[in-house]
Amino acid sequence: MKLLLSFLLMLPILKISAQEPEHPQDTVDGKNELIIISSEKNTPADTSELIIIQDRHASDKKGMPIDNSIVKNHMISITGKKYAQSIHAMNRQYPSFEGHWSGFYYGFVNFGNTDYSLYHGKEYHEYGDFMSLDWAHSFAMQFNFFKHSINLVKRNNFGIVWGLGLEYQRLRFENNYTSVTRGEHRLEPVDLHAYPEMASIKRSCFKTLYLTVPVMLELQLPAEYKERFYISGGVMGGVRLHSKTKIVYRDANDKKHKQKEKDNLHMIPFKADLVGKIGYQNVCLWGSYTLTNLFKADKGPELHAYTIGIGINF
Repeated sequence: MKLLLSFLLMLPILKISAQEPEHPQDTVDGKNELIIISSEKNTPADTSELIIIQDRHASDKKGMPIDNSIVKNHMISITGKKYAQSIHAMNRQYPSFEGHWSGFYYGFVNFGNTDYSLYHGKEYHEYGDFMSLDWAHSFAMQFNFFKHSINLVKRNNFGIVWGLGLEYQRLRFENNYTSVTRGEHRLEPVDLHAYPEMASIKRSCFKTLYLTVPVMLELQLPAEYKERFYISGGVMGGVRLHSKTKIVYRDANDKKHKQKEKDNLHMIPFKADLVGKIGYQNVCLWGSYTLTNLFKADKGPELHAYTIGIGINF
């Protein structure tokens, strides 16, 4: 009798022990989103790898089963309401902000305004606007070799871009028989007709080289994609490194010659440009306007260059 009673008391315990443990079905409780977390993460609190894979609009279906075939090799994480505010942010991973500056830029140069009031004396009437340029053959080339980007917003699509570069300008005179030289007190025009050894002149120009430092604001759209349309604008400072005039001519025997004069030509040592760009991916249209005068005060005409061109970003 005691043996039978002991057996009956042990029967429920044996029945419970014999049952296989039931694995709870993965569910999302009280959420409208289905979330997975990388299997490398140990806890749901680490949300750096969370990805939304499906939306649940039926909020009344609590405890909705998760289809394990969707997540493949990932581990399902059951999340609570405390993660609700982070769901939207986790679903929108914006690419990092990378501004556009480094690369090669080419543009055509002309003078936006000219003031020859300093040269209206009797001795200069015959030269007219002696600094007028042949726009089709006057150009600027920029070699931008360093760039640094600073993001300013959470969407990673607006920030500051600055860098370093070199700008080379070749400004060709519209009148091939005109050049300039550095006079004692001011810039002096030169009439090349006065030099009989120059039987024919192919071109007359002056060249400059600047070290440039830009500070630009850039906006990129749309924010969600890596390849973006962008627009930027700002100021570019320049330090003059080199300047010279160059005349290419042929003598009476049709022999080609080049005459160069390296000088500062009463130019100011610095310049400041307003710069604007609009582009997509690695190609842009750009323009600049020089705020500072080309020459020192009372040393030359009032000239401000502007440039329009195309750029390729690296």
